[in-house]
Parts: sequence; C-alpha cells; structure tokens
Amino acid sequence: SAQMSPYYEDLLHLEVSVDELDLPLVTNRFAEGDESISISFSELSQYMDCALQFRLRNQLGFQPRLAQELGYGKAVHHVLRTIAERTKALGIAPTADELRSILDNSFFLPTANKPAHKQMKEAARRLVAEYVNKHEADLHRTWETERAFELHLDGVTITGRADVILDYEDGKPDALSILDYKTSTDGDSSRNALQLQVYADAGLREGLDVQAAYVHDLGAAARGDSNARTSIDVSPKAIKTAEKDVMKAAERLKSRDFSASPEKSKCRACEVRTVCGSAKR
Repeated sequence: SAQMSPYYEDLLHLEVSVDELDLPLVTNRFAEGDESISISFSELSQYMDCALQFRLRNQLGFQPRLAQELGYGKAVHHVLRTIAERTKALGIAPTADELRSILDNSFFLPTANKPAHKQMKEAARRLVAEYVNKHEADLHRTWETERAFELHLDGVTITGRADVILDYEDGKPDALSILDYKTSTDGDSSRNALQLQVYADAGLREGLDVQAAYVHDLGAAARGDSNARTSIDVSPKAIKTAEKDVMKAAERLKSRDFSASPEKSKCRACEVRTVCGSAKR
C-alpha cells in the first residue's frame, strides 16, 4: 500500500470532520402538498422561464457571480424614482446640472471598479436625460413610485412593486396607468406583459381605476427608437388569461416540478449554466 504523503502529514493539523463542513443552505419554501404559496413576481417569472434554474438559484443557493454591471438596472430605477419624487414635490423637472447632481448622490454600483462605474454612470445619465427631456409630462403625473402590490388568487399570492403609477390617464384625474422601466441589461422581456397584467389585476382588486400599462425601454429610447414605449393589454380578457397562466405555474411549483426548459439562447445567458446538466451549449 502507498505511504502517506509528506505533504499530507504537514496538513494533518488542518483536517476537519465532515460534520463540521458548512454546506449550502437548501431552502424548502414550497413543499409538496402546500395548499397555497406566496411568491414574488420576479421569482415566479424565473420559475416560468426555467424551473431548474429557479431551483438552483433560489433553493440550492447557487448565486450569480458579482458582475460589474450587477445592480445597474436597479441603480437607474432608483435615480428615476428620485427624479419623479423631486418633480412631484417641487413642481419642476431637474435641469441638466441638477440631474448630474442627482446621479452623483443616487447612483450606486457596489461591484463595479472605478472606470466601469464611471462608464455606466454616464450611460445612465444618457438614459435618464432622454427620459426627462422627452417625457417630462410623466414626472408631473406621478401618482406613486415603487407601489407595492399583492395579487391573491386561488392557491397563490404574488407580490411585487410597480416602478411608477401615473394619474390623469387620457386626461381623467382618477384614471391610472402603470409604467415599468427597462434598461438594456434588464434581461429577457418576455414576461413584461404578464408582470404588468398581474400588477393591474392587483390594483383593480384594490379598487384603483387602472386603465392602462406601459413598458418603457430606456435603452431603446436613448437610441432614438420611436417604439420604445409599449402599451400592454390590461383588458378583462387579458387579465383573466394572465391569472390562468400564473395559477398553472403555481400548481407546477407546488407539485415540485423543477424540470429544465433548455434553449440555446436562454441557456447561454443563464447565470447557473455551469452547474446545470441540462444546459444547451
């Protein structure tokens, strides 16, 4: 038999018991047989895109790498929220100089190095400046920002926050519209309509007069795209279809269906593809 390596002998004092190892925390929020579950829309959207990705990230603890652009979308949203609240309070939109000051005080990217932070802050300035210049009227119509919603359906409660709610839709004081901002790094846009239909449904159930919803692609707008703002169907028929889709996904989740939905384009952008045996490469 082989002798013990002298290198191993040098490391014997570092040996630990298997029982002392800290293994990834496996969460079990959604147990089979649950009659009802509560889930955020972002989690539900991730599950609907790929149930295995959802399991790897949310239940087995495989977190994405700390990319320098991590949080860029949230940082831009925070700046826009600050501008909307400032305009509502003062009655006037910020000037270019005031906008730079707001960015200096409100734009945070904790994982970016200095050159990357500077580059992304300038990109954010262009996105926000275009929005303020072309859509100043939105800032004066701001009814509420970061509005929390809860949609209670049979077997599932979905939580989330709408970026902005505007009043005076079609000139009517109490008529509201939900506006959702997207940046070029916000990822897959396939769930945008479902997200706003869920929020509109929750608002209508609260008694709010939600008459419209829009997705505003900040990146496309900054590039001069005239179709950067997309109207989302929030008619009773569309909302009923959205409810069925959500409840169907919730039933799958409650039955612990974590089957993969591999597609080449989707897998290439997946943050857990390196630990996924179903990923298409």
